[in-house]
Amino acid sequence: MTFLVSKSPVTMPESVQAASSEDSEQPLTIPLSERIKEVVVNYLPLGYITFGGPQAHIALLLDLFVVKRGWLSEEMFTELFAISNAMPGPASTQLAFTVALIRGGVVPGILAFLIWSIPGGIVMGAVGYGVGQLGATSSLPTSVLYIERSLAAASIALVSIAAKQLVGKLMTDKTSCTLAALAVVLVINFGHVQWLIPLIMVIGGIATYLEGEVPGASGNDTTSGFDTGAVAASSRGYRNSTSNKTTTLSAPKKDLHIYFTYSMTTGAILIALFFILLILSGILRSQEINQPINILSTFYFVGAIIFGGGPVVVPLLYSYVVSGTNWLTSTEFLMGFAVINVMPGPNFNFAAYCGALAFRQTGWTSFVGALLAWIGIFLPGLLVKAGVLPIWRHYRDLPVLKRVFKGLNSVAVGLLVAAVYLLWMKAIALPENKVANLGDYTGWTGVMVVAFLAMDTWKVQPWWVVGASAIVGALAWVIDGKP
Repeated sequence: MTFLVSKSPVTMPESVQAASSEDSEQPLTIPLSERIKEVVVNYLPLGYITFGGPQAHIALLLDLFVVKRGWLSEEMFTELFAISNAMPGPASTQLAFTVALIRGGVVPGILAFLIWSIPGGIVMGAVGYGVGQLGATSSLPTSVLYIERSLAAASIALVSIAAKQLVGKLMTDKTSCTLAALAVVLVINFGHVQWLIPLIMVIGGIATYLEGEVPGASGNDTTSGFDTGAVAASSRGYRNSTSNKTTTLSAPKKDLHIYFTYSMTTGAILIALFFILLILSGILRSQEINQPINILSTFYFVGAIIFGGGPVVVPLLYSYVVSGTNWLTSTEFLMGFAVINVMPGPNFNFAAYCGALAFRQTGWTSFVGALLAWIGIFLPGLLVKAGVLPIWRHYRDLPVLKRVFKGLNSVAVGLLVAAVYLLWMKAIALPENKVANLGDYTGWTGVMVVAFLAMDTWKVQPWWVVGASAIVGALAWVIDGKP
């Protein structure tokens, strides 16, 4: 089986060469139509149930594509998650796109992104058009807030389960536990700093690289869960690590066909295109040619400089579409902020709302503005992630990178643990865009506990839990007298 077509020769470890030789004997036989069907079937519900923000999205992807479907191993999933967090753009969307790209190829990968993002983008664009025509209010109806609280409780349960699974799998020595703890401490205290997460990723990678250079350090042995055999097995597909020091979430499965076929040269071209468009967008923004070009260039520029994903995009956009250009008023912006927090899908869909208002002359111009803003903010992150993937795939089995990825994966686990705390502290949506601690509301805390039990112990599918949580929120609103 061929993972990557590349003209750049690289000397690989013998175990990896053996794995590649074994894989090359397995021809790619699954038709494109079957791969597209598989992606559509698995991704179609996600555009409508991915509530709770990027942390909940990551947990849902882990549960569906690692635990239940076995499309890739925990190690590979965490590596891809770590890379997404170290690059600009929406981390959860990049990860969803990457999983489908590796599983099915370029066309299924693009299709997965569209299925994942378009439903929320359409709604946000429509809301933007409506606000432009009818005016804005700064808060949502109380009934919607009740539903959002229940969905937030279920999201915390989902993220907690993902953190529990990855902690048990990847926290195998003192170094990995220390790096994860460091990430938790820094994120919960300084999460508002835009460059924090990429910086922690770099520190984690350097730490485990240096650990491997120290004679007798734990990074030099193969008991950490990141040994050559484990990584080679994970890179070939369904098979999890067979190391005696690691545990598996599912039984070993047949090697996975991976339809990831473009070369490192193509990846380099995509990365170069990312930078060319970034420079061009900066130039076009300063020229004020016309509003469509202003919108596209502004949102591409924003998407290219956002590190930290969805939580960062909203405050950064405020400086560009309210303070900097006056395309939106503060009230309009806050209305969109309230809506995006109760919507499924990526927070970057907020760009469609802003674009519709930035070009609000007619219904048609609002549509054009929403589309250009939506394309502009997603494109840079997808370009750079697609460009990095063949480089990652080609070199990930080198011993030096295995040591680096140990640190990246440890930090990624810490980010999920920190997300549980951050979501907990802001789970309860109140009027006027205020939030409160989940622990202050015993009823919603109970919903979280029941959701955790249902998904972790009884193995109920997450979308059933999400749907039930929405119903519970609506019933709670009725029981409280429809305030």
